[in-house]
Amino acid sequence: MSAQETPEGSFPPPTHSTWAENLYEAIFNTCVAEGFAPVPRQAVLEGLAPALGRGEAKRVTERRRGSRFLRATAYHIEQRDTDGALLVLKVELHGAATLPWVINDRTRSAWLHPSAENQERLEELVDQQRLVAAWTVGVERAKAALRALASTATPAEKDAAVAAVATAEEELACAKKELEACEQALGKRRPLPVVRAVTEDGAPLAALTTEDVRAEVAAEVQRYAVEMLRRRARQRPYDLVESLVQEGQRDSTVVVLQRTPVIDRDGARRYVWRGQQATGANRADARLETFGISAQQLLTGVPQAVLRLPGEEENRRMVVRGLGEILRRISALLNAEYADPDRAPEGRAQRAVRIAQVPARVVVGAKKPERLEESLRQLNVHEHLRGQLDYEDMDRSLGLWSTLVKAYQAAGLLGELLAQEVAQGRIVAGELDENAIADALVGARALDVLKVLLSPGDEVSPMTLRDVAIRCATVMVFPPVPPRPENLAPRAPMPTGRYWPVVRTALQEASWAQRNGDRAKRRTEIWAAVVAQHFLRPGPPAAAEGLFGKPEVQFGVRPDARSLASLLTACRQGDAAAWETLVRRHLVPGMISGAEPFITPNEGSFKAADRKGVRRSPSNAVQSLVNAYTHPPQGVTRELLLAFAEEVLHAPDAGFGVPDQAPGTFWAPDPLGHPREGVLADKEWFDDLFPLTSFRKGERQKPPADAGAEVQGSGEDTVELEEEIQESPLARMTRLRAELASAVTSSTVSAAAVAEEIARLLATVQDAVRAREDAGDEMEPADVRALYVEDFNNIKAEAAKVAPLLDKATVAVMSL
Repeated sequence: MSAQETPEGSFPPPTHSTWAENLYEAIFNTCVAEGFAPVPRQAVLEGLAPALGRGEAKRVTERRRGSRFLRATAYHIEQRDTDGALLVLKVELHGAATLPWVINDRTRSAWLHPSAENQERLEELVDQQRLVAAWTVGVERAKAALRALASTATPAEKDAAVAAVATAEEELACAKKELEACEQALGKRRPLPVVRAVTEDGAPLAALTTEDVRAEVAAEVQRYAVEMLRRRARQRPYDLVESLVQEGQRDSTVVVLQRTPVIDRDGARRYVWRGQQATGANRADARLETFGISAQQLLTGVPQAVLRLPGEEENRRMVVRGLGEILRRISALLNAEYADPDRAPEGRAQRAVRIAQVPARVVVGAKKPERLEESLRQLNVHEHLRGQLDYEDMDRSLGLWSTLVKAYQAAGLLGELLAQEVAQGRIVAGELDENAIADALVGARALDVLKVLLSPGDEVSPMTLRDVAIRCATVMVFPPVPPRPENLAPRAPMPTGRYWPVVRTALQEASWAQRNGDRAKRRTEIWAAVVAQHFLRPGPPAAAEGLFGKPEVQFGVRPDARSLASLLTACRQGDAAAWETLVRRHLVPGMISGAEPFITPNEGSFKAADRKGVRRSPSNAVQSLVNAYTHPPQGVTRELLLAFAEEVLHAPDAGFGVPDQAPGTFWAPDPLGHPREGVLADKEWFDDLFPLTSFRKGERQKPPADAGAEVQGSGEDTVELEEEIQESPLARMTRLRAELASAVTSSTVSAAAVAEEIARLLATVQDAVRAREDAGDEMEPADVRALYVEDFNNIKAEAAKVAPLLDKATVAVMSL
C-alpha cells in the first residue's frame, strides 16, 4: 500500500484541505454574527480539521446568503450572558486526535508555580534526563561488545571490553545521581506551563498558546501531566481503558485548541496545534493508550517505526509530526487490520473500534478570549467537584480555592480586599490587575505580579513574593468582619461586611451565627493546601490542623502592616507581639513545608518508625515557639530565635543545603545565633529545644480591631488595669447565645461517647465470660464479683443524673 492510500473503514481519514477552509469560514461568520471572537485560522486547519470524523466538516456547515455558517444544531453557547461565555462546536473527533490538558485541577497540587527559577531547573532536569538516556545506551552497547568478543580474543581485548563496561556504568551512576539532584531541586514536581489567549493583529482569539519551549521540555511536561493523571485515577473503581474498549465513549467532553511553540535541536521554531481535553483528560489518555501512542509523541512527534505503513522502509531517524499525517497513518493501519477476517481479537483495531470517533464540544468562539483559560479551568473545577471520582485532599482544597478566587472576582471585591487589607490602603483597587493577580494566586502564572502588594521595605525576591501570596490567601480565606455595632438589636442579624458572604457562598457554609468547628477545619485545610503550593516540598494539610479556630473564621485575620524586615527589627528590639505575628503568620508555612519540617500532623502513624521528634499537635509546636520569646527554655536566646526565623524564611529558596541533605536544610543555630556544624535543624532538634507546653486555647493573639489604623513599631499599645472590666449584660447575652449551639453539639458528642464506652464495657465482660467457659475455668471469687457489681452501680448512679438535668435544660430553653 502506498503512503497516500487510506483504506476505507471505521477509522476516519483527515478532512480534505478544501473542507477545512470551508469549516473555518463557517466558524468565523458564525462567531461574528453571535458576537464572539473566533479561533485562529491555523488552529482550524492544523488542529481541528484533521481531527474531525468522516463527513463532520460537511455535516456541521451550511450556505446562507452566499456564505458558509455553522448549522444551528451544530453549536451552542456555554455560560451564556457571562464574560466567560464560550461558543462550542458539537462534532465527533478521531479517537486519537486530542491530548490530556496539562492544566487539570485534580492534579493541581502536583505542580509548581511557573517562576523563572523553576523553568531553569526544568531545563537542567531535561538535559540530565537526556544524558542518562545516552549513558544507558552506552552501557548496553559496551555490554553487547563484551558479549560479542570471540573466544580467541586476547586478554588485552577482554580487559579493554570489561573496562569499557565499568566506565560506562560509572558514568551512568554519576548521571543518575545528578538527575536525582535535579529532581530534588524541583521537589520532584514540575512548573505549570503558562497559557494565554492567542493574539493576532493585536486582538485576542479563542485559542490558547504556551510560551516558547524546547521540544524536549514540552514532551517532559506532557509526560509528567499524564503520569500525575494516572496516579490520581488509581482511585477509580474500574478500568477506564477497558470501559472505553467495551462500551466506547458516550459523554461529550470539552476540547480547546492550543498552540505550543517548540524549538527543535537545530534551533528551528515551529508551532504545534493540538486539541486539548479541558474536560475528560483521563479519557483522552486512555484512548491514546488504546491506540498505542503516548501523549508526548502526539505532541512533539511519533517515531516512524510506530506508524510504519506496509511496504514503507523503516527509518529510525524519521519522526511524524503533522497531526493530519499522524491520524492518516493510524487510520490506514487500523482499517487494514480491521478488514482482515483473521484479525486478532485483542489487537489494536479490534480494541479501538468503539472509540474510532468520539463526541466532543470544541471551543471555537469566546466572548472574552483573554479569560478563556480561566473559564475552562473553572469548567474543569466544576466537573470534578461534582464528579464521581474522589479528589485527593489537597487537590479538593485547591479546587475550592480556585472557586473562591473566582467568586471574589465575580463580586468585584478581589482588588478592594487586597488593596485594603494586604497593601494597607497604600494603593487603590483600580490600580491592581485583578486578572493577573487571580492567575498568580491559583498558580497559573508567576508571583511577580504581586510585587505591587509588597510592604514598604521589602525587596522583590522569591521569599517576599511567597510571603505576600500567603498574606493574600490568609485574608481571602479568613476575611475581616466588622465588630458588632453597639446599637444593634439583640435578635438582629450580625452585619458581616462585604467579604464574608462571598466566602460563605463559594464554600457553601452555614450562617455567621453558627459557630462550629467543622467550618474552621475546612477553611484551615484550604489555607494549608494553598500555602503549601508556594514551596518545593509541600507539607500535608493535616500539619496545619488547629492553627485557625472559630474566632478567625467569625472575625477574620487582618495582616500586619509591617514588612518582614520591619517585623524582624521589632523582634530584635524586644517586641513580643511582633514575634508572635512573625511566628503565626510568616514562619508557620515554612515550618510545615520546609526540607526538614518542624511541624507535622498530630498522628502517631505519620511516616511510621521514621518519624522525627515527638507526637504533638501543630498548635502546641507553634505556641512553644511563641512562648520561647518571653519565657525561653534552657539554652534558648533571642539571638537563636532570630537566626532560626531567618533560616526558615530563606531556606525554601536556597539551592543548597547541609551536605548529604536536601537543598533548603540548614545547621541548627547556637545561643549566639551562629550555625552549629554537625547539628541538623530538624524536628527532633526542634522538639528537644522547644518542648511540649500547656496553654489555654484562648491565648491566641487577637487581630487589631481597626483595619485602617497604622501599626507602629514596638510602642506600648496595651496596659493592664488593676481591676477587671465587667462584661455588660448585652455582650454576655450575645456571647452565651453564640456558645449555646457549640455546647449542645459538644454535649451530644460526649453522650454518644459515653454510650459507646459502656457498650465496649459490656462486650468486654461478655467476651471474658465466654473465654472462661471455653477454658473450663472456675468463676472469679464472690468478693471480686461483688466489687465489680458495686462499680457498675456507681456508673449507673452517675448516668441517672443525666436525665433530670436534661429535663431542666429543656424547660429552661423554652425561655431563651
